[in-house]
Amino acid sequence: MKPLKNATILLITIIIISSAAAIGYNQNWFQTSNPTLRPTPETDMNFTLEIYGNANMDNKIDQKDIAYIQDIIADIKPTTTFADANRDGSIDQKDIDIINTIINGTFSQMHLLDGNGKNITITHPPNRVIIEYIQNAELARILQIQDKIVGVDFCVDQLKTIYFPENTNNIKTVGNMNTPDYEAILNLNPDILLTFSNATSEKASKLPGVDVIYLGLYYPNVLDPVHSEYIQAILKAGYIFNKVNQATSYTNWLLDLTNAINVKTSTLTATQKQSVFITNYPYTASTTLKAYMTIDTLGQACILAGGNNIASTLPTYLTATSADVDAEWILQQNPSYIFLHTVRYTYAATTNADPAQGIDVNDATSIRNCLEQWRSQEQITNLAAVKNNNVYIISGDFRNNAMGGTLGAVYIAKILYPDLLSDINPQTIHQDYITNYLHLNYNLDKNGVFLYPAITDNGDTLGIPNGAK
Repeated sequence: MKPLKNATILLITIIIISSAAAIGYNQNWFQTSNPTLRPTPETDMNFTLEIYGNANMDNKIDQKDIAYIQDIIADIKPTTTFADANRDGSIDQKDIDIINTIINGTFSQMHLLDGNGKNITITHPPNRVIIEYIQNAELARILQIQDKIVGVDFCVDQLKTIYFPENTNNIKTVGNMNTPDYEAILNLNPDILLTFSNATSEKASKLPGVDVIYLGLYYPNVLDPVHSEYIQAILKAGYIFNKVNQATSYTNWLLDLTNAINVKTSTLTATQKQSVFITNYPYTASTTLKAYMTIDTLGQACILAGGNNIASTLPTYLTATSADVDAEWILQQNPSYIFLHTVRYTYAATTNADPAQGIDVNDATSIRNCLEQWRSQEQITNLAAVKNNNVYIISGDFRNNAMGGTLGAVYIAKILYPDLLSDINPQTIHQDYITNYLHLNYNLDKNGVFLYPAITDNGDTLGIPNGAK
C-alpha cells in the first residue's frame, strides 16, 4: 500500500471505507438477519479501471466505452486518459476494434497500467503462466485458470498439492521469487510471469518474449480496498485471462465483506476500543519486537477490526510500515490483546518449521508450544494480555492470501468484540472463500491451523481443526 501522508488522509480513508461499495451481499455470513448490514449501491464504485480502452473512465470495459469513443470522434466528448486503446496517439475506429477484442476476450494486445503505475503491454494469449507467491496462486484459483499454470516459485511449490491438485505433477518450480531460476523459467516457454514483487526490471530484461506482469497484489488496502491497487489487480487479471465475471464476482464479495465488518466496528467509541499490539513471532533471539503500523496490512486489519493499535503513539505511525520496540515500551503501553503474526514459507525460499501453521498444517502442537514458550518470557508476564490469556498466534494466510488482509480483520474483530460480532462467523466466511472462490475441496473443520488459541462461536471451534488441541 502507498504511504498515507498525514492524519488528514487517514481520516479521509476511514470515512471513505464507510461508504465503500459492496455488491453481492451474502446473508449466509450472518447467523441472524441484520438490516443494517446491506450492500452499498454500485454507483459508489467510483474508481477508474486502468486499462486502455476504458474510454468513459469507469470500473469496467463495455459497450459504453465504444459509445464514448464514437462521441470523441464526433467531437461531442473530450478525450480521456484511457480512450486511446491501442496507444497510437489517435482516437479512431482502431480503438473501437481493440475495445471489442477486450470485451470478447480475443485481444492480441492489451495496454494497461501495472501495479506500479507503469504502462505495460500484454502481447501473448495467456496460455502458459508462471506465478509467484500465495496471493497469485489464490488469484489463479479465483479466476479458474489453474489449467494454465506451468510453473511456480518456492512458496507456492510447497503448497501446490493443495492449490493445484488437478495438475500438481505438471507444475514445475522456478526457484526463489527474489532470485528466480531464469533458465528454468524460459525452459517452460511461458507466455506470462505473474510476479509478486514490484521490482520487475531485472525479470523483464532476463526473460525476453515473456510478459512480466506485476499486478499490484503487494499493495492491499484493508481500509479502502475499492480504491486500491489490489482491487485493480484482480479486475485487470480478469480481463487479461478473459475471466471478468469471476474477477468481478470476487471483488464484489470482498468489498461487501469489508463493508459489513466496518458497519459493525465503526460504531465503537474510543473508550470501547480494545488496545492491541500486532507484531511478528520472533524466530530468532532479539531484544526488540516489530510493531506493525497503519501502512502495513496488519496495522490496517487492526483498524478495520476496531482495535486501538498501541503503535499509534509512535511518531512514525502514519509514515512507516513498522518500528522496532523493546519490552519496556510494550509494558508501558500494556495492551489488552497481542497478535503474533507468523509466516511459514518465506520470500527467501526458507521454511519456518515452528510455529507450524497454515493451510497445510493440521496439528496444533507446534503452534501451542510456541505460544506457551513466548508467554513464559519473564519480561512480559505482567502484561494484561498475557495475564488474561489474550495472546494469539495468527497464520500468515490471514495476511498473504488473496483476501488482502480482510480475513485477518474478521478473525481479529471476532476475538476483540465477540458480542458485537455475535451474528458473524469468521470460519463461515473463510470456508465460503475456500469453497466458492478458490474452488477447493478443503474442509476447515478437518484441516488447517490458522489461529491459536482457537476461538469458539456458538459451540464451534474456529481457527484449528475440530479435535485438535
